Amino acid sequence: MTDTDTVQSERTLRLVRTDRETPPEPKPQRSGALGRVLGLDLARALAIFGMFYAHVGPMQEFTNPVVDTVMQIPHGRSSALFAILAGLSLVLLAGGRRPRPALERRQRIVKIAIRAVLLIALGTALALWLHTDIVILAFYGLFFLLALPFVRCGVKTLAVLSAAFALVGSVVFYWISMAQPAFVTALNAHDPVTRMGADGLGRLLFTGLYPAVPWMAYLFAGMAIAKLDLAAKAVRIGMASVGAGLALVGYGLSWVLQQVLFAGGGMGGGSMSGGPGSSGSGSASSSTGSSGTWSDSMSGFDPWSPDMLQFLLSASPHSGTAFELLGNIGIAMLVIVGSVALLDRSALARKLLTPITAAGAMSLTLYVAHLWALNHVPSNSDGGAVTAALAVWGWFCLAGVAFAFVWSRFFKRGPLEYLMHWATSPAKLIR
Repeated sequence: MTDTDTVQSERTLRLVRTDRETPPEPKPQRSGALGRVLGLDLARALAIFGMFYAHVGPMQEFTNPVVDTVMQIPHGRSSALFAILAGLSLVLLAGGRRPRPALERRQRIVKIAIRAVLLIALGTALALWLHTDIVILAFYGLFFLLALPFVRCGVKTLAVLSAAFALVGSVVFYWISMAQPAFVTALNAHDPVTRMGADGLGRLLFTGLYPAVPWMAYLFAGMAIAKLDLAAKAVRIGMASVGAGLALVGYGLSWVLQQVLFAGGGMGGGSMSGGPGSSGSGSASSSTGSSGTWSDSMSGFDPWSPDMLQFLLSASPHSGTAFELLGNIGIAMLVIVGSVALLDRSALARKLLTPITAAGAMSLTLYVAHLWALNHVPSNSDGGAVTAALAVWGWFCLAGVAFAFVWSRFFKRGPLEYLMHWATSPAKLIR
């Protein structure tokens, strides 16, 4: 064998050895993983459309009970779905189900804290600018701060916390905000944010439209869902079963108890329909500019009256009762698991629903834009024409989807999502 043959043999041997030592190419990400991400975006889009409906859609009650029930579905439930998705997003922002290195974990926690403070500031500014009490962003910011110490808890712990806030928190909410109004009044009197007309600590915790004391049940429920393996078929089936059971217990048991005790109070909850923190069905009346809370008109109300018991047994929108909380969590679970399963299994659905999922991916931008738009459309709080209200709602949805779809063709994030990403970037300086 010549020297040339020897060199060629060694070169061939090195190529074979290198080929054997080279790790295999990583498998491309399954379309199902993308489907699960898009499924959550679809659920967010549905929540956005529901909140549009609650603020500009038909407000009147309908004589046909089936029609009335269908028309009232978005009220209260869309904002609850949003809150549950916020809890889910909180866990994903903190690192998801996988353990993270200590440094990365600290940076993610700081990033979430910055985001929470920015949401509180943005929500307060919008409430003062638009003179409305329907802005939910400041509440979300507080939710994030309150839930942050629990991001590493497991599914069972988070589920227990959610149940505790739904069952016990709703009673505490009722007791402090209705049986002890002097406490909230004194708290508001010393709160400069409340005196300016926005949501101060008292409203954020007890008397606002989305009070933290009962609503943390939604956050912890979303955090528990985020800890589940939504890719597993058994998990999806179990989640759908639990969701259906909670919806049945929340709405069904409330209906039965009111039928038995009050001869037909139904889901609306009788004379106390709406309950604490509510501005009516879906709270759209708040968009007219009132920044007062339900407690302003509750002086002298007897918390032990039959009306109060009927309210506690109701599941009416924004009532904060245990029945409403459990029912809303159940519906949200069904929406989330249905959205994820659909876009995980069907490539055609992923393609057809691209404009919708684009809207869900920039929910913060669309939410703030719709608040601004509310000041430029006629209010429907007095129960105007149903077709006109539905048309306004349709235009809100169409405009949001069109903008999101076109924007997503050129940019990775929505406008406000980019600003939030940039504003939280100093968290990388944590060491």
